[in-house]
Amino acid sequence: MTAIVPGGEKRERMEFGLFSNGERGNRLAADTYDEDLLEVITADKLGFKEAWISEHPSLPRRPDVVACADIFIAKASAMTKQIRFGPAVRPIAIYHPVQVALDAAMIDQLTRGRYMFGFGVGDPAADGMLQRGIGPRDMNLMRERMNEALDLIMKCWTTDQPFDYEGAFWQGKGIQLLPKPYQKPYPPIAVAASATMGTAELAGRHGFWPIFSQFDQAEHIRGLAEAFVAGAEAGGRKASRSDIRTCRTVWVSDTTKKAKEELRASITPYVEGQKRGLQRRFAAAGEEVEVTWDYLVDSGYYFVGGPDRVAELIKNHYEASGGFGTLLLIMGKDYGTMQQRARSMRLFMREVAPRLRRLDPDRKPRQADAAG
Repeated sequence: MTAIVPGGEKRERMEFGLFSNGERGNRLAADTYDEDLLEVITADKLGFKEAWISEHPSLPRRPDVVACADIFIAKASAMTKQIRFGPAVRPIAIYHPVQVALDAAMIDQLTRGRYMFGFGVGDPAADGMLQRGIGPRDMNLMRERMNEALDLIMKCWTTDQPFDYEGAFWQGKGIQLLPKPYQKPYPPIAVAASATMGTAELAGRHGFWPIFSQFDQAEHIRGLAEAFVAGAEAGGRKASRSDIRTCRTVWVSDTTKKAKEELRASITPYVEGQKRGLQRRFAAAGEEVEVTWDYLVDSGYYFVGGPDRVAELIKNHYEASGGFGTLLLIMGKDYGTMQQRARSMRLFMREVAPRLRRLDPDRKPRQADAAG
C-alpha cells in the first residue's frame, strides 16, 4: 500500500526522522535549545523528513527542559527548509483546547504545512494538573480530559460557523477559530501510543499516526501495531503500517569498538540512572542481566556500531516488530560531542538509510517470498 501524506506526496519507502528527547542537563536553557537547534538544522540538511520535539511542561528539577515545543518549532522552522516538525507530545489534558487549536493552526500557517500535531495524556509523574489547579494527578481523569480536549480541538479546526460547546471540562459560546490550519482539513495528527493497546486502537480508528517509545521492544510493538490495524479496520479505514513511527537510540561510527568508546564517558551516567528501570524491562522479558553500557550495545538493545551492524540491527527489529514506516533517531542528548553526533547522522543517512529505504510494511509478500 502506498500511503498518502498531506500535500499529496506518496510514500513508497521507509523514512527517517528525529525524536528530540531533550535531556542535556545544562543549567542555562538557552544552551540546550541552541544545541537542539543545531541537531535539527543538521538533520534538515541531511534529508531527514521529520523532527518530533519532546514537550515536558511540568517536570521539576530540569532547568533546561523544553516546556513548549511549539515555540521551539516556530524558531526551528525558520532556520530549516524542508524538515517537518511536531510536538511529541502536547499533554492536552492540562491546556485549554481552544488555545491549543489556535497555537497549532498558527504554527501550521507559519511553516506553510510543515507542522504535525502530536498529542498525548502526558507524563504520569508530572504535576501539571496540580500546578494548574484543575484536579488531582489521576491518569483516568487526565485521559478523560484529553479525549474531550481532542474533540473540541478538531471542531475548532473543521467548523466554519461559530458554535457552542458544553463538555464535562470545557464550555464555550460562539467559538470560531481563525486562522484555520494551512493543511486541510488539519495537520496530520500523531499520538503517543505505547502505554496501552487502547490508545493504539484509537489511533487506527481515527486515522492518527501512532508514535511508539524508544523503550518498546519488538514484541510489544507488534502487539501495538496489530491493535492499530484492528482499530483502523473497525473505523472503516484502510490500515497502513507505514503510518507507524518508532524511536530508537542509533549511533553510527566506523566500528562497534570505536562507537562504544565515543559514547562511553557521556552515556554511562545515563545508563546508571536508568539501570533499575532497564533491569525491570529485561526481567520482564525473562532475562537476568547486569545492565552495563557494553551489554546494552553487545545485546543490540541500542543500535550502535559500524554501518553494517546498525543496518542489520534495524532490519532485525523491523522484521520482529512486524514493520513500521518511519524510524525516529533519539537526539537531544549529550552523547558524545556535537561533531560526533553530526558525523553519526551523516554516516546513518549515507551508509545505513539506503539499505533500509525499500522496506515497506504494507507490501504483500510475493508468492515466491511466501514459499521461502
